[in-house]
Amino acid sequence: MEPTPAERAWLDTFEELRNSPDVELEMETLEFAKGEPPDADTAFGTLAEHDGVVLDPSLQRCYLRFAGMGASWGAGMTDEDEDPLFGGDFYVIPLLQAIRDTAPIDRYPLASPEERPFISELRDIDVTSVSGAGMVTSLRIRPGASHNPEVWFSDTARGLYKLDVDLCGYLDALRITKGTLGWQYLFADVSLTDDRFEVTARFLTTMLQVFPDLFPAHDYTQLRTRLEERL
Repeated sequence: MEPTPAERAWLDTFEELRNSPDVELEMETLEFAKGEPPDADTAFGTLAEHDGVVLDPSLQRCYLRFAGMGASWGAGMTDEDEDPLFGGDFYVIPLLQAIRDTAPIDRYPLASPEERPFISELRDIDVTSVSGAGMVTSLRIRPGASHNPEVWFSDTARGLYKLDVDLCGYLDALRITKGTLGWQYLFADVSLTDDRFEVTARFLTTMLQVFPDLFPAHDYTQLRTRLEERL
């Protein structure tokens, strides 16, 4: 099956992780769905016809036919017994599966009656799977309306944050950051000078110091600007 431009970009991303001598992969999975997975136009048509979810056609450019896509890694280790300077962890759930999954109501047992309708519209699209960080990114899906879903991020302990990016922008940033833990805060309205974000700020600062050398094919200008704004 010939990869689309979006799929090829992700295949290249995994090659970058595998080939970097400064990155140790703890887990990786990247494989196409078996059989003949639907192309973007077919998948979006199925969601509209059978699920009542009409997505903006602009999102078709980042549609992926992977059955599973994730990695967990550490960088900056000097020996086997030393912890990494920073690391990443992500697992992107296939879009149709994500939208058809149940809302994460159980994850927010203290939600008020006013908050529960909002939570019922969330569908998880990206989760940390190995590190135990408990970070989750969700799309806000509202059936019956043609829309580009809002993207919301939660690390459980600090609540929910709306991200200043759509699904395609999220996936583009995920590729560049390689899922560095806490990268989503670069797109949230937060101050990383807060003590709660001390480790996150260190990870993101280190990422933007070393990634231009590790992965020089990418432009980190926008991410640097966002980090400076939040510091």
